[in-house]
Formats: sequence, structure tokens, C-alpha cells
Amino acid sequence: MELCGLGILKPYYFTGLEYNGGMYAIKEKYINEYIPVKNGINSGIVKIRFDINCKGEAGNYEFETYNLKYEPTTLNDSIVNQTISIAKELDNWIPGTNDENENINSFKFIAIKISNGDIKEILPK
Repeated sequence: MELCGLGILKPYYFTGLEYNGGMYAIKEKYINEYIPVKNGINSGIVKIRFDINCKGEAGNYEFETYNLKYEPTTLNDSIVNQTISIAKELDNWIPGTNDENENINSFKFIAIKISNGDIKEILPK
């Protein structure tokens, strides 16, 4: 995935970046594909940040993991790998636009809250 133009990124909430089907479709994908993990450190938050170019293509994935008090921590590898893999499969992005209604690059994040190995919440809502 290559960024368009000069590679400038704008936050999703300024550009109107959307996912086809909205957060409902994203949550459904996680609910249907995520397999609960019952061993190791299995409660916390995986925050995944990525870019969406002007063509609706995603890439440049980064992640951070936190405990439920939002302190940096390490989570079970299976939880992290699954949540990132599912994010990478999200391929129905509708690019954000600028004031001239031209498609532009945006960045997005998804935070998955895990409790005892199960997904409890996906943000932003």
C-alpha cells in the first residue's frame, strides 16, 4: 500500500473515512473470526493504528498493548496476532475526502478490549 500524493495523513475523524457497513461490520468480523484465548495474560487492550490511502487500501499497521488500567503491558501472542490479522483483512474502506471532495490519505485506530480471553468491546464505537 502506497500513500497518495505527498503522503500526508489526516485523522479519520477529520476526513470522513468510513468502513462499508460501519463499526457494525467491523465488530461482526471480529466476533465471527476471533477465537477466545484462555491461557497466559489474556486481559487487556490491543490498539491497532493503520493508514488508509486515497484508494481505500490499508497498510502500515502498528500496535500497542495495555492492561485494563491503560498501562503498557504484554498480552498473549495469540490475542495480539489474531486482532492484527483480522484488522488486516478489513478491506472495505471508503477513503476520506478533503474540502474539495477529493479522496485523501487518512489514519485510523481500532482498540480491542479483551477480558479473560474474550472480546468485550471494540472502539471507537
